[in-house]
Amino acid sequence: MSNNLTKQPVSEIDDIRLIIPIFLLNKLKKHPLTQGLYPISLGKSSQDLTFNIKQSQPAHHCLIYCQAGSGILDYKNKKREVNAGDLVILSPNHAFAYKVNNNNAHAVFWINFQGTLADDFAQRLLMKMDDGLAHVSVLNNILADFNHLLALGSRGYTATNVIHAVHILQQALSFLALQLRISAFNNGSAFDIDAVESLMRENLHQELSLDTLAHYSKLSKFHFSKKFKELTDTSPIQHFINMKIQRACFQLDNTRQTIKQIGEALGYNDPYYFSRIFKKMVGMSPKQYRDSAHQ
Repeated sequence: MSNNLTKQPVSEIDDIRLIIPIFLLNKLKKHPLTQGLYPISLGKSSQDLTFNIKQSQPAHHCLIYCQAGSGILDYKNKKREVNAGDLVILSPNHAFAYKVNNNNAHAVFWINFQGTLADDFAQRLLMKMDDGLAHVSVLNNILADFNHLLALGSRGYTATNVIHAVHILQQALSFLALQLRISAFNNGSAFDIDAVESLMRENLHQELSLDTLAHYSKLSKFHFSKKFKELTDTSPIQHFINMKIQRACFQLDNTRQTIKQIGEALGYNDPYYFSRIFKKMVGMSPKQYRDSAHQ
């Protein structure tokens, strides 16, 4: 094990199936760091052209992620094609079958998971999917996470290894939910959040009104605010203020500028008002924040 705590690369794994042993499942169900979400079995197929999964009454959620090739999903009386970059989330107590198409090379990850938070994690994904199926594209960080999970078999079922693997699974599901949300938003709108955030960063030295931001996006104030909050969970102006305070924190940590100078550079000509805004956001005054770096 590396002593520098950096995440070591994991080589890509070919065909493998891991079944978490009963003794370990019993621990995962009870441990406070794992009981929320944990895998019960997982695997990857990339060579077996007859590969298929069939479950009649699963008591767990099932994830299928197609890295390459294609397959047919039979779920809720519908047969649909699953292609490279597609994600499938299947709910408990619903029979399903998945079979790879025999006429092409393939690579498919699958993970069965459960836990006290499994429904919540799954719902974050399902709310942006078409009855359990959606395209997220082939994502290198997700492939790395899944290969890291599969490497658990060679690393051993120690408590440290398993807890780490569980949190990699949670990280992967959280990222996929975010990716689905962004994809659904971008597919249904010409709204460019990156361009808006770039405009904000370029104008941290001054005020930006909602009128200006909406006009830049060629939307009404109402529709601009609605779309922005749908994607960021915050209002446009609050997001802009957050950016200013993040910049202020960086300046306080990395420069010798006075608090007054930092505030003015961010469009706050009244240092007392700047301090009030900063304290409301951070929980301490700019001076306390700067001093805390030496404590």
